[in-house]
Amino acid sequence: MIVRAELQCYFCGHDLGEVKIPTPARQPTAEQLRAAYLATGRSEQPVWDREADRPLCPRCRGQLALALEIVRRPERVAARQVSARG
Repeated sequence: MIVRAELQCYFCGHDLGEVKIPTPARQPTAEQLRAAYLATGRSEQPVWDREADRPLCPRCRGQLALALEIVRRPERVAARQVSARG
């Protein structure tokens, strides 16, 4: 499955944008999240706390909120809508 992840700072509100991560789990690992943000090539990247292995805000070094959404394939969504109509 593909998970859409977005990081936003709790303290200053800075938004680091969203990335799509292919993963078998419902939540990506820290390594998968780090690799996804590095692959974007954006100049602004989360700062990684080595001790806690979690991303921090590049502006204020505050804690980041992780918002997740499972990306469904369009044909599965269409099939569910048709079956729901009966």
